[in-house]
Amino acid sequence: MSDHDPGGRSVPALEPTVSRPRPSERRRLQQSFFFGVANGGLLLLGDALIHPVLVLTVFVSQLTERGLLVGLVPAMSVSLWFLPQAIAAAFVEGRRRQLPWATWGGIVRALAIAILAAVVLARGVGPSPTLLTVFFVCYAVYNLAAGFAFVPLVELTARAVPPDRRGFFFSQRNLWGAVLSLAAGFAVQRALVFGEAGFAVLFAASFAALSLAAYTTLWIVERPVPPRPRSFASWVAELPRLLARRPVRRFLVFRSLLALSTIADPFFVVYAQRVLGLPAETVGFYLALSALARILANPLWGWVVQHWGNRQLLQLATLVRVFMPLVALGIQPILGWEHLVPRLDDPQRVVLVTFAFVFVAYGVTLSAQMLANFTAVLELAHPEERPTLVGVTNTILGVVALVPMLGGLVVDRFGYSAVFALALALSLLALLASGLLPASRRQPA
Repeated sequence: MSDHDPGGRSVPALEPTVSRPRPSERRRLQQSFFFGVANGGLLLLGDALIHPVLVLTVFVSQLTERGLLVGLVPAMSVSLWFLPQAIAAAFVEGRRRQLPWATWGGIVRALAIAILAAVVLARGVGPSPTLLTVFFVCYAVYNLAAGFAFVPLVELTARAVPPDRRGFFFSQRNLWGAVLSLAAGFAVQRALVFGEAGFAVLFAASFAALSLAAYTTLWIVERPVPPRPRSFASWVAELPRLLARRPVRRFLVFRSLLALSTIADPFFVVYAQRVLGLPAETVGFYLALSALARILANPLWGWVVQHWGNRQLLQLATLVRVFMPLVALGIQPILGWEHLVPRLDDPQRVVLVTFAFVFVAYGVTLSAQMLANFTAVLELAHPEERPTLVGVTNTILGVVALVPMLGGLVVDRFGYSAVFALALALSLLALLASGLLPASRRQPA
Protein backbone atom coordinates (compact mmCIF):
# COMPACT_ATOMS: atom_id res chain seq x y z
CA MET A 1 0.00 0.00 0.00
CA SER A 2 1.34 3.42 -0.89
CA ASP A 3 2.39 5.86 1.83
CA HIS A 4 1.13 8.84 -0.20
CA ASP A 5 -2.36 9.95 -1.09
CA PRO A 6 -3.28 11.20 -4.58
CA GLY A 7 -2.76 14.80 -3.48
CA GLY A 8 0.87 14.14 -2.56
CA ARG A 9 0.39 14.37 1.20
CA SER A 10 2.40 11.86 3.18
CA VAL A 11 0.18 9.58 5.24
CA PRO A 12 1.11 6.53 7.31
CA ALA A 13 0.46 3.10 5.93
CA LEU A 14 -2.63 1.44 7.34
CA GLU A 15 -2.04 -1.34 9.84
CA PRO A 16 -3.04 -4.86 8.82
CA THR A 17 -6.68 -5.73 9.22
CA VAL A 18 -7.27 -7.73 12.37
CA SER A 19 -8.94 -11.12 11.78
CA ARG A 20 -11.87 -12.26 13.85
CA PRO A 21 -10.44 -13.16 17.28
CA ARG A 22 -10.78 -16.53 18.95
CA PRO A 23 -12.80 -16.76 22.24
CA SER A 24 -9.64 -16.68 24.39
CA GLU A 25 -8.38 -13.69 22.46
CA ARG A 26 -11.77 -11.99 22.86
CA ARG A 27 -11.57 -12.44 26.64
CA ARG A 28 -8.09 -10.91 26.71
CA LEU A 29 -9.32 -8.01 24.61
CA GLN A 30 -12.31 -7.47 26.91
CA GLN A 31 -10.03 -7.53 29.96
CA SER A 32 -7.63 -5.05 28.39
CA PHE A 33 -10.51 -2.85 27.24
CA PHE A 34 -12.17 -2.79 30.68
CA PHE A 35 -9.02 -2.15 32.70
CA GLY A 36 -7.67 0.30 30.11
CA VAL A 37 -10.85 2.38 30.35
CA ALA A 38 -10.77 2.12 34.16
CA ASN A 39 -7.14 3.23 34.13
CA GLY A 40 -7.97 6.30 32.05
CA GLY A 41 -10.98 7.19 34.20
CA LEU A 42 -9.03 6.92 37.46
CA LEU A 43 -6.12 8.94 36.10
CA LEU A 44 -8.51 11.70 35.07
CA LEU A 45 -10.24 11.53 38.47
CA GLY A 46 -6.91 11.86 40.28
CA ASP A 47 -5.95 14.82 38.11
CA ALA A 48 -9.37 16.50 38.47
CA LEU A 49 -9.16 16.44 42.27
CA ILE A 50 -5.97 18.50 41.99
CA HIS A 51 -6.91 20.30 38.80
CA PRO A 52 -4.04 22.64 37.89
CA VAL A 53 -6.26 25.46 36.62
CA LEU A 54 -9.23 25.24 39.00
CA VAL A 55 -7.74 23.87 42.26
CA LEU A 56 -3.97 24.24 42.42
CA THR A 57 -3.93 27.86 41.22
CA VAL A 58 -6.23 28.67 44.16
CA PHE A 59 -3.97 26.66 46.48
CA VAL A 60 -0.82 28.47 45.34
CA SER A 61 -2.55 31.88 45.42
CA GLN A 62 -3.03 31.28 49.17
CA LEU A 63 0.71 30.67 49.55
CA THR A 64 1.93 33.66 47.49
CA GLU A 65 0.67 36.84 45.83
CA ARG A 66 3.04 36.54 42.86
CA GLY A 67 1.20 35.97 39.57
CA LEU A 68 4.34 34.43 38.07
CA LEU A 69 4.19 31.52 40.55
CA VAL A 70 0.44 31.09 40.06
CA GLY A 71 0.98 30.89 36.30
CA LEU A 72 3.81 28.41 36.84
CA VAL A 73 1.34 25.75 38.07
CA PRO A 74 -0.48 25.01 34.78
CA ALA A 75 2.77 25.62 32.88
CA MET A 76 4.35 22.80 34.89
CA SER A 77 1.31 20.57 34.50
CA VAL A 78 1.69 20.63 30.73
CA SER A 79 5.38 21.30 30.04
CA LEU A 80 6.79 18.82 32.58
CA TRP A 81 4.29 16.25 31.33
CA PHE A 82 5.43 16.79 27.73
CA LEU A 83 9.19 17.33 28.16
CA PRO A 84 10.35 13.84 29.30
CA GLN A 85 8.50 12.04 26.54
CA ALA A 86 11.33 12.17 23.99
CA ILE A 87 13.63 10.57 26.57
CA ALA A 88 10.94 8.00 27.35
CA ALA A 89 10.51 7.25 23.66
CA ALA A 90 14.26 6.71 23.19
CA PHE A 91 14.32 4.51 26.28
CA VAL A 92 11.30 2.26 25.65
CA GLU A 93 11.17 2.05 21.84
CA GLY A 94 11.99 -1.42 20.62
CA ARG A 95 11.61 -3.05 24.05
CA ARG A 96 9.75 -6.30 24.26
CA ARG A 97 7.42 -5.10 27.06
CA GLN A 98 5.98 -1.69 27.95
CA LEU A 99 3.89 -2.70 30.97
CA PRO A 100 6.59 -2.34 33.68
CA TRP A 101 7.49 1.20 32.61
CA ALA A 102 3.86 2.36 32.45
CA THR A 103 3.17 0.85 35.90
CA TRP A 104 6.20 2.27 37.68
CA GLY A 105 5.54 5.71 36.24
CA GLY A 106 2.04 5.57 37.73
CA ILE A 107 3.37 4.50 41.13
CA VAL A 108 5.88 7.38 41.30
CA ARG A 109 3.28 10.01 40.40
CA ALA A 110 0.93 8.67 43.11
CA LEU A 111 3.68 8.76 45.76
CA ALA A 112 4.52 12.39 44.91
CA ILE A 113 0.94 13.45 45.71
CA ALA A 114 0.94 11.30 48.88
CA ILE A 115 3.96 13.25 50.20
CA LEU A 116 2.27 16.55 49.37
CA ALA A 117 -0.92 15.46 51.18
CA ALA A 118 1.07 14.53 54.29
CA VAL A 119 2.95 17.86 54.36
CA VAL A 120 -0.21 19.93 53.89
CA LEU A 121 -1.99 17.93 56.60
CA ALA A 122 0.92 18.48 59.01
CA ARG A 123 1.63 22.17 58.28
CA GLY A 124 -1.70 23.60 57.13
CA VAL A 125 -2.11 26.15 54.32
CA GLY A 126 -0.80 29.70 54.49
CA PRO A 127 2.02 31.93 53.21
CA SER A 128 5.08 29.70 53.62
CA PRO A 129 8.23 29.51 51.45
CA THR A 130 8.84 25.96 52.74
CA LEU A 131 5.39 24.70 51.79
CA LEU A 132 5.66 26.46 48.42
CA THR A 133 8.98 24.70 47.75
CA VAL A 134 7.60 21.29 48.79
CA PHE A 135 4.58 21.81 46.55
CA PHE A 136 6.60 22.68 43.46
CA VAL A 137 9.06 19.80 44.00
CA CYS A 138 6.27 17.23 44.48
CA TYR A 139 4.24 18.61 41.59
CA ALA A 140 7.32 18.54 39.33
CA VAL A 141 7.96 14.87 40.17
CA TYR A 142 4.26 14.11 39.64
CA ASN A 143 4.23 15.58 36.14
CA LEU A 144 7.63 14.20 35.08
CA ALA A 145 6.57 10.69 36.12
CA ALA A 146 3.22 11.06 34.38
CA GLY A 147 4.87 12.28 31.19
CA PHE A 148 7.43 9.48 31.16
CA ALA A 149 4.70 6.87 31.74
CA PHE A 150 2.52 8.25 28.94
CA VAL A 151 4.72 6.94 26.10
CA PRO A 152 4.82 3.29 27.24
CA LEU A 153 1.13 3.52 28.18
CA VAL A 154 0.17 4.60 24.64
CA GLU A 155 2.33 1.85 23.13
CA LEU A 156 0.88 -0.66 25.62
CA THR A 157 -2.63 0.37 24.54
CA ALA A 158 -1.72 0.13 20.86
CA ARG A 159 -0.50 -3.43 21.44
CA ALA A 160 -3.48 -4.46 23.57
CA VAL A 161 -6.34 -2.84 21.59
CA PRO A 162 -6.77 -3.56 17.85
CA PRO A 163 -6.74 -0.57 15.46
CA ASP A 164 -10.45 -0.89 14.68
CA ARG A 165 -11.32 -0.51 18.39
CA ARG A 166 -9.01 2.35 19.39
CA GLY A 167 -11.35 5.23 18.52
CA PHE A 168 -14.11 3.73 20.68
CA PHE A 169 -11.61 2.80 23.40
CA PHE A 170 -10.23 6.34 23.79
CA SER A 171 -13.73 7.78 23.56
CA GLN A 172 -14.80 5.56 26.48
CA ARG A 173 -11.73 6.56 28.51
CA ASN A 174 -12.62 10.17 27.93
CA LEU A 175 -16.30 9.65 28.77
CA TRP A 176 -15.79 7.83 32.08
CA GLY A 177 -12.98 10.16 33.01
CA ALA A 178 -15.40 13.05 32.54
CA VAL A 179 -18.06 11.31 34.66
CA LEU A 180 -15.56 10.83 37.49
CA SER A 181 -14.35 14.41 37.05
CA LEU A 182 -17.94 15.56 37.53
CA ALA A 183 -17.99 13.74 40.86
CA ALA A 184 -14.61 15.34 41.64
CA GLY A 185 -16.15 18.77 41.04
CA PHE A 186 -18.74 18.20 43.76
CA ALA A 187 -16.01 16.81 46.04
CA VAL A 188 -13.91 19.94 45.49
CA GLN A 189 -16.93 22.15 46.18
CA ARG A 190 -17.58 20.40 49.49
CA ALA A 191 -13.91 20.18 50.48
CA LEU A 192 -13.10 23.86 49.95
CA VAL A 193 -15.90 24.85 52.30
CA PHE A 194 -13.65 23.53 55.10
CA GLY A 195 -10.78 25.83 54.09
CA GLU A 196 -7.23 24.62 54.66
CA ALA A 197 -8.18 21.06 55.64
CA GLY A 198 -10.04 20.70 52.35
CA PHE A 199 -6.82 20.81 50.33
CA ALA A 200 -5.30 17.97 52.38
CA VAL A 201 -8.43 15.88 51.77
CA LEU A 202 -8.26 16.55 48.01
CA PHE A 203 -4.58 15.59 47.84
CA ALA A 204 -5.26 12.37 49.78
CA ALA A 205 -8.22 11.48 47.56
CA SER A 206 -6.11 12.13 44.46
CA PHE A 207 -3.42 9.78 45.81
CA ALA A 208 -6.03 7.03 46.29
CA ALA A 209 -7.35 7.42 42.72
CA LEU A 210 -3.85 7.44 41.22
CA SER A 211 -2.87 4.34 43.20
CA LEU A 212 -5.89 2.47 41.86
CA ALA A 213 -4.99 3.63 38.35
CA ALA A 214 -1.49 2.14 38.73
CA TYR A 215 -3.08 -1.13 39.87
CA THR A 216 -5.41 -1.32 36.85
CA THR A 217 -2.41 -0.95 34.52
CA LEU A 218 -1.19 -4.36 35.68
CA TRP A 219 -4.34 -6.01 34.30
CA ILE A 220 -3.93 -4.78 30.73
CA VAL A 221 -2.88 -7.78 28.63
CA GLU A 222 0.13 -6.77 26.57
CA ARG A 223 1.13 -8.52 23.38
CA PRO A 224 4.93 -8.59 23.69
CA VAL A 225 6.81 -7.92 20.45
CA PRO A 226 10.28 -9.11 19.46
CA PRO A 227 12.84 -6.63 20.82
CA ARG A 228 14.46 -4.32 18.28
CA PRO A 229 17.74 -3.12 19.80
CA ARG A 230 18.61 0.38 18.71
CA SER A 231 21.38 2.74 19.75
CA PHE A 232 20.58 6.21 21.03
CA ALA A 233 22.75 7.73 18.26
CA SER A 234 20.71 6.00 15.53
CA TRP A 235 17.48 7.10 17.23
CA VAL A 236 18.62 10.74 17.25
CA ALA A 237 19.79 10.48 13.63
CA GLU A 238 16.28 9.39 12.61
CA LEU A 239 14.56 12.45 14.13
CA PRO A 240 15.19 14.95 11.28
CA ARG A 241 13.56 12.60 8.76
CA LEU A 242 10.54 12.14 11.01
CA LEU A 243 10.10 15.87 11.69
CA ALA A 244 10.60 16.70 7.99
CA ARG A 245 7.31 15.05 7.07
CA ARG A 246 4.82 17.72 6.05
CA PRO A 247 1.84 16.40 8.11
CA VAL A 248 4.01 16.30 11.26
CA ARG A 249 5.30 19.85 10.70
CA ARG A 250 1.81 21.23 10.14
CA PHE A 251 0.45 19.44 13.18
CA LEU A 252 3.25 20.89 15.32
CA VAL A 253 2.63 24.46 14.08
CA PHE A 254 -1.06 24.22 14.89
CA ARG A 255 -0.58 22.52 18.28
CA SER A 256 2.07 25.07 19.27
CA LEU A 257 -0.31 27.96 18.61
CA LEU A 258 -3.09 26.14 20.43
CA ALA A 259 -0.77 25.64 23.42
CA LEU A 260 0.15 29.35 23.35
CA SER A 261 -3.55 30.25 23.45
CA THR A 262 -3.78 28.72 26.97
CA ILE A 263 -1.76 31.65 28.36
CA ALA A 264 -4.77 32.94 30.33
CA ASP A 265 -6.14 29.58 31.57
CA PRO A 266 -4.77 29.74 35.15
CA PHE A 267 -6.12 33.25 35.68
CA PHE A 268 -9.81 32.78 34.90
CA VAL A 269 -10.63 31.32 38.31
CA VAL A 270 -8.28 33.73 40.16
CA TYR A 271 -9.94 36.63 38.31
CA ALA A 272 -13.38 35.32 39.32
CA GLN A 273 -12.39 35.43 43.01
CA ARG A 274 -10.15 38.50 43.22
CA VAL A 275 -11.90 40.83 40.76
CA LEU A 276 -15.46 39.56 40.38
CA GLY A 277 -15.76 38.67 44.09
CA LEU A 278 -17.05 35.10 43.73
CA PRO A 279 -16.61 32.81 46.79
CA ALA A 280 -13.98 30.02 47.02
CA GLU A 281 -16.49 27.17 46.75
CA THR A 282 -17.37 28.46 43.27
CA VAL A 283 -14.26 26.59 42.11
CA GLY A 284 -15.96 23.25 42.75
CA PHE A 285 -19.09 24.38 40.89
CA TYR A 286 -17.06 25.42 37.86
CA LEU A 287 -15.04 22.19 37.96
CA ALA A 288 -18.24 20.12 38.01
CA LEU A 289 -19.66 22.26 35.21
CA SER A 290 -16.60 21.76 33.02
CA ALA A 291 -16.74 18.00 33.68
CA LEU A 292 -20.43 17.92 32.74
CA ALA A 293 -19.61 19.80 29.54
CA ARG A 294 -16.97 17.16 28.78
CA ILE A 295 -19.52 14.36 29.30
CA LEU A 296 -22.11 15.96 27.03
CA ALA A 297 -19.55 16.91 24.37
CA ASN A 298 -17.85 13.51 24.26
CA PRO A 299 -20.46 11.74 22.04
CA LEU A 300 -20.48 14.74 19.72
CA TRP A 301 -16.70 14.74 19.34
CA GLY A 302 -16.74 10.96 18.82
CA TRP A 303 -19.25 11.47 16.00
CA VAL A 304 -17.10 14.23 14.48
CA VAL A 305 -14.01 11.98 14.46
CA GLN A 306 -16.06 9.09 13.08
CA HIS A 307 -17.58 11.04 10.18
CA TRP A 308 -15.24 13.97 9.52
CA GLY A 309 -11.86 13.13 11.07
CA ASN A 310 -9.37 14.64 13.51
CA ARG A 311 -8.79 17.81 11.49
CA GLN A 312 -12.38 18.97 11.86
CA LEU A 313 -12.36 17.91 15.51
CA LEU A 314 -9.39 20.17 16.26
CA GLN A 315 -10.82 23.05 14.23
CA LEU A 316 -14.14 23.00 16.10
CA ALA A 317 -12.36 22.68 19.46
CA THR A 318 -10.25 25.75 18.68
CA LEU A 319 -13.34 27.72 17.67
CA VAL A 320 -14.96 26.93 21.03
CA ARG A 321 -11.79 28.02 22.88
CA VAL A 322 -12.11 31.50 21.35
CA PHE A 323 -15.18 32.13 23.53
CA MET A 324 -13.23 31.78 26.82
CA PRO A 325 -11.31 35.08 26.66
CA LEU A 326 -14.25 36.76 24.91
CA VAL A 327 -16.53 36.15 27.91
CA ALA A 328 -13.84 37.24 30.39
CA LEU A 329 -13.21 40.48 28.47
CA GLY A 330 -16.90 41.27 28.10
CA ILE A 331 -18.24 40.61 31.59
CA GLN A 332 -17.03 43.79 33.32
CA PRO A 333 -18.10 46.24 30.57
CA ILE A 334 -21.55 44.63 30.60
CA LEU A 335 -21.80 44.91 34.39
CA GLY A 336 -20.61 48.53 34.15
CA TRP A 337 -23.53 49.43 31.93
CA GLU A 338 -25.51 51.88 34.04
CA HIS A 339 -28.86 51.03 32.47
CA LEU A 340 -28.47 47.30 33.18
CA VAL A 341 -27.17 46.93 36.75
CA PRO A 342 -30.12 48.66 38.53
CA ARG A 343 -32.46 46.15 36.87
CA LEU A 344 -30.61 43.11 38.24
CA ASP A 345 -32.04 41.53 41.39
CA ASP A 346 -28.82 39.65 42.20
CA PRO A 347 -25.76 40.95 40.28
CA GLN A 348 -23.43 38.33 41.81
CA ARG A 349 -25.63 35.49 40.57
CA VAL A 350 -25.57 37.04 37.09
CA VAL A 351 -21.75 37.16 37.28
CA LEU A 352 -21.65 33.53 38.48
CA VAL A 353 -23.83 32.28 35.62
CA THR A 354 -22.25 34.43 32.90
CA PHE A 355 -18.69 33.53 33.83
CA ALA A 356 -19.69 29.85 33.89
CA PHE A 357 -19.63 29.92 30.08
CA VAL A 358 -15.83 30.17 30.30
CA PHE A 359 -15.65 26.79 32.04
CA VAL A 360 -18.28 25.19 29.83
CA ALA A 361 -16.13 26.12 26.84
CA TYR A 362 -13.07 24.86 28.73
CA GLY A 363 -14.69 21.45 29.33
CA VAL A 364 -15.92 21.12 25.74
CA THR A 365 -12.47 22.00 24.36
CA LEU A 366 -10.68 19.72 26.79
CA SER A 367 -12.87 16.78 25.75
CA ALA A 368 -11.90 17.29 22.11
CA GLN A 369 -8.21 17.80 22.80
CA MET A 370 -7.97 14.68 24.97
CA LEU A 371 -9.51 12.58 22.22
CA ALA A 372 -7.32 14.14 19.51
CA ASN A 373 -4.13 13.87 21.58
CA PHE A 374 -4.38 10.10 21.20
CA THR A 375 -6.07 9.59 17.84
CA ALA A 376 -4.37 12.38 15.85
CA VAL A 377 -0.81 11.39 16.74
CA LEU A 378 -1.46 7.67 16.28
CA GLU A 379 -2.92 8.49 12.88
CA LEU A 380 0.23 10.34 11.81
CA ALA A 381 2.59 7.58 12.94
CA HIS A 382 3.74 4.41 11.24
CA PRO A 383 3.38 1.49 13.70
CA GLU A 384 7.13 1.11 14.20
CA GLU A 385 7.65 4.80 15.00
CA ARG A 386 4.75 5.39 17.41
CA PRO A 387 6.81 5.90 20.60
CA THR A 388 9.24 8.25 18.84
CA LEU A 389 6.57 10.40 17.19
CA VAL A 390 4.48 10.61 20.37
CA GLY A 391 7.51 11.43 22.51
CA VAL A 392 9.21 13.95 20.24
CA THR A 393 6.10 15.92 19.27
CA ASN A 394 5.01 16.13 22.89
CA THR A 395 8.47 17.24 24.05
CA ILE A 396 8.45 20.07 21.51
CA LEU A 397 5.00 21.09 22.73
CA GLY A 398 6.29 20.92 26.31
CA VAL A 399 8.62 23.85 25.64
CA VAL A 400 5.73 25.88 24.22
CA ALA A 401 3.53 24.93 27.18
CA LEU A 402 5.59 27.11 29.54
CA VAL A 403 3.60 30.08 28.22
CA PRO A 404 1.12 30.35 31.16
CA MET A 405 4.10 31.33 33.31
CA LEU A 406 4.60 34.30 30.98
CA GLY A 407 0.90 35.01 31.46
CA GLY A 408 1.70 35.63 35.13
CA LEU A 409 4.19 38.31 34.13
CA VAL A 410 1.56 39.93 31.89
CA VAL A 411 -0.94 39.94 34.76
CA ASP A 412 1.58 41.40 37.22
CA ARG A 413 2.56 44.18 34.83
CA PHE A 414 -0.55 44.96 32.75
CA GLY A 415 -3.51 43.30 34.50
CA TYR A 416 -6.03 40.57 33.69
CA SER A 417 -7.57 42.27 30.65
CA ALA A 418 -4.20 42.24 28.87
CA VAL A 419 -3.67 38.50 29.30
CA PHE A 420 -7.26 37.76 28.19
CA ALA A 421 -6.77 39.91 25.06
CA LEU A 422 -3.51 38.11 24.30
CA ALA A 423 -5.23 34.73 24.72
CA LEU A 424 -7.97 35.83 22.30
CA ALA A 425 -5.43 36.84 19.65
CA LEU A 426 -3.52 33.56 19.99
CA SER A 427 -6.74 31.51 19.82
CA LEU A 428 -7.67 33.23 16.55
CA LEU A 429 -4.19 32.52 15.14
CA ALA A 430 -4.56 28.85 16.13
CA LEU A 431 -7.93 28.76 14.39
CA LEU A 432 -6.35 30.10 11.20
CA ALA A 433 -3.45 27.61 11.48
CA SER A 434 -5.89 24.70 11.80
CA GLY A 435 -6.40 25.03 8.05
CA LEU A 436 -2.84 23.71 7.63
CA LEU A 437 -3.72 20.38 9.21
CA PRO A 438 -3.59 17.46 6.75
CA ALA A 439 -6.82 15.74 5.81
CA SER A 440 -7.16 12.81 8.19
CA ARG A 441 -8.40 9.25 7.86
CA ARG A 442 -11.85 8.59 9.27
CA GLN A 443 -11.96 6.42 12.37
CA PRO A 444 -13.46 2.97 11.60
CA ALA A 445 -16.91 2.28 13.04
